Amino acid sequence: MKTAKVTLADATYYLAFDGEAMFTLRDDFGGTQLALEAIEQDTRESFAATCAIAAVLAERGELLRRRLGYDPGAIPEKDDFLLMVRPFEIVTLKRAIMTAIELGYGREVTSPADDEIDEGLAELNQKKTRFMAPGEVFDLWELYLSAHGKNRGEEGV
Repeated sequence: MKTAKVTLADATYYLAFDGEAMFTLRDDFGGTQLALEAIEQDTRESFAATCAIAAVLAERGELLRRRLGYDPGAIPEKDDFLLMVRPFEIVTLKRAIMTAIELGYGREVTSPADDEIDEGLAELNQKKTRFMAPGEVFDLWELYLSAHGKNRGEEGV
């Protein structure tokens, strides 16, 4: 699982959006979309919502880190964020929350076939990205004109 790393007031937090965080936001805000809408504005209520969401995601991130064998860190609460976050860090925190949610909803699909290269597809992509030489463009124009029954010398061509 991927987390969004954010440093606030010289402390680093890892925000993780997992199933538990999703249901907590659903219970507290009515859903993930409504939670994101709650942090959009530049108001005291929006800041309080930002800190509440950050506390949930930071708790999930810290529990995940512990589960993966990292040294235990502090689990911050909403009040910790309310006290620590400096005004210029509010936008950084909101972006980290959005990144964590985006990573949480994202999905990594890997299979043994991912290591294989489709040479035909690579060749097709190469053909799509290269520019046509001027002679090729002229040849295509000639083919178009002949297909539509027009000669180069005709009027209106």
